[in-house]
Amino acid sequence: MKSNIIEFEKFKLKIAQDVFFPRDDIEIFPRALKNIIKINCKILELGTGTGAISIALAKNFNNVKIIATDINASALRIAKENANLNRVEKIIDFKESNWFSNIEDNKFDFIVSNPPYLSKKNSSYYTELTDPENSLYAKNNGLDDIYKIFQLGVNYLNKDSYVLIEHSHNQTLILKEHSKKYNLKLIKSEKDILGFNRVSIFSNSI
Repeated sequence: MKSNIIEFEKFKLKIAQDVFFPRDDIEIFPRALKNIIKINCKILELGTGTGAISIALAKNFNNVKIIATDINASALRIAKENANLNRVEKIIDFKESNWFSNIEDNKFDFIVSNPPYLSKKNSSYYTELTDPENSLYAKNNGLDDIYKIFQLGVNYLNKDSYVLIEHSHNQTLILKEHSKKYNLKLIKSEKDILGFNRVSIFSNSI
């Protein structure tokens, strides 16, 4: 499996053709967590890819424990190498899992994910993307995987905890309404480098 190394501000990442390519604004998740992070918190990342998000969180915050999952065995191999490359391998535990299928009965303070959220019917707009299709596109106009994370994720949250989801900016209001079905409420949306809503924070606090 051919791979290359790319550099971000705070860390380096090995990448591979069959693994989702990390985007430039990888620090958006640490920014979103900055004012709500907890001491000794447990974080679950779903669909870790190269491990970029979990590594960014491990680099930015002390006293966190992260479980990072992916269904792609190649991605997990790359992610483990990247954790070692950035000396955060003791903070992140990698697991092969299809969303929550291998998470058992753990509870978390934060669930974070950059899931597939593009609609296949709009694929003609994304011809420049070379990532694996199952890391880009989801059914139901790109919403299906996010809905699954809401539905199942509430069973894995501690009290007064959060779900952070990356999504398309035009999905913000749809997700705000849909999250109410699972007693989640939208706290805020973090904007990307272009000024669009990109990561939304949902809480199960009453």
